[in-house]
Amino acid sequence: MRVLLPLFAAWALLATSSPFCSYASCQAPAPEDKAPSPPATAAASKSVPGDLGDPSPVPDGAPKLLSLVTRQRLAEHAYWLADDARQGRYTGSTAQRATADYVQKQWKALGLLPLGDKKTYVQSYPLQAVVLHPSSSASIAGVEIRDLAVLPAADTEKLTLSGKVLWCGKGRAEEAAASSKGRIPVVVFEKSARSNGPGGDLQAIQRYKDLAQQLAKLEARAGIVLLPGDPGGFGNALNYYGLMPDHPQLSVGSDGRKQAMAVPLVVIAGPNATKVLTALGIEIGNDGEFAPAGELKVTAKLALRIDRSATTTATNVCAVLEGSDNKAEALVLSAHHDHIGRRVDGDAFNGADDNASGTAGLLTLAEAFVKCGERPSRSIVFLSVSGEELGLWGSKYYSEHPTWPLARIVANINIDMIGRAEPEADGSRIQITPSKDHAKYSSIGRLAASLAPRLKISFTSGDAYYERSDHYNFAVKGVPVVFLCDGEHPDYHQVSDSADRLDYPRMESVARLLAWTAWDVAAAKDKPKELGKQTDW
Repeated sequence: MRVLLPLFAAWALLATSSPFCSYASCQAPAPEDKAPSPPATAAASKSVPGDLGDPSPVPDGAPKLLSLVTRQRLAEHAYWLADDARQGRYTGSTAQRATADYVQKQWKALGLLPLGDKKTYVQSYPLQAVVLHPSSSASIAGVEIRDLAVLPAADTEKLTLSGKVLWCGKGRAEEAAASSKGRIPVVVFEKSARSNGPGGDLQAIQRYKDLAQQLAKLEARAGIVLLPGDPGGFGNALNYYGLMPDHPQLSVGSDGRKQAMAVPLVVIAGPNATKVLTALGIEIGNDGEFAPAGELKVTAKLALRIDRSATTTATNVCAVLEGSDNKAEALVLSAHHDHIGRRVDGDAFNGADDNASGTAGLLTLAEAFVKCGERPSRSIVFLSVSGEELGLWGSKYYSEHPTWPLARIVANINIDMIGRAEPEADGSRIQITPSKDHAKYSSIGRLAASLAPRLKISFTSGDAYYERSDHYNFAVKGVPVVFLCDGEHPDYHQVSDSADRLDYPRMESVARLLAWTAWDVAAAKDKPKELGKQTDW
């Protein structure tokens, strides 16, 4: 689910006379990340626990497909999607494209019809990118680092710089008060005080900006920031504001806010930061203090190259199961399969709940619809989108370039963050939007509310998220929508959002509710309609 920050946006594109390269050509070769055979025909990942328990009994009178929606199938997909090998599935990255390939292989194996570009399953959409060229590097006291992040200044395009290291400790005023002209300041940031959530990320980016302004006043041309240990919010913030290998700052057209440092900052984290400290002869005391600040008898070299006019694409994956009688009309089931990438220290934002859980639900529902032996009257469009975290880009592009006639899309059910539903005494609680208190509450929400008790699920309002996931782009076009999610929790957009933290029995119940709701919408004679605010569900 998209995070909302006051400063959250891609770096704006700044015009240059000629680009260094396109984003794709800028990237260093990476090992091929092939999607495996569909789990139905291949052994499940060794990481998937084998003690999830038997599926819950299916309620009497439920559609046949509910028995095929099981915690084991959900886990198999979720563990693949949220594996460290996916590197956080950042939009447009090698890992995101591999994830899209995984999705399309599942649907091709099921025999779903392709609904993407040129009779394929993939729909591509264009993006502009500010790219850190893979040749960029930092060398400090003879230690060369290429796995780094850069927070550029507004005019940073190509920077080659060498000079003596000026050790500035933690960058406090008394430590970074000497003139930095002709020298390269090196600072260590401790783990931020508020390391979790958007608040910690905002605090971290402000600390970077303050440091850059301080160094600019001291005539430095650039600075180096070391993040040993757990970088916390200092590492998290780079995924929104920094440039890293295979992690550009992206925008749609000129859709981006100008955020820049007063001087460029090169950020090195984790084991690489420790290597640099060792090479500098800096020891961290038990009290967290360092050697006195000052000029060291070692040199540093920076070689940065940034392309501000690169282009790239991101991908949606789309397929359809044709209905039995009224197949010209369709229900769209959607989920986003990407996330926010990895930290500069190498730790991946695995996005298990956000949104491996929803994608696992979408893939499992597709399989259940195909294999249940029956088809509803209407067609089912399965839509796996990207770009959700950066601004709902993939679903917006689809809503404006639909591969199924928009006038014949009767509803959208969106699946995003269903793996951590809150426990109740005898069931689970999950948020829904539009809720009964919302002007866009619809007959789909009412249907889901009527079915939920049979699966031991209750609803609370999720209207705070009405504009924050992919259903919103369908709602803008006048399509009735419903969105179930479990809301934010301590692991939301943190590296701790891992597959082992999902509650698969509850996830099974929520996915079954979505399957049942989708079946009844697709099988009903009447189209869904908006009801407006209601006094009860």
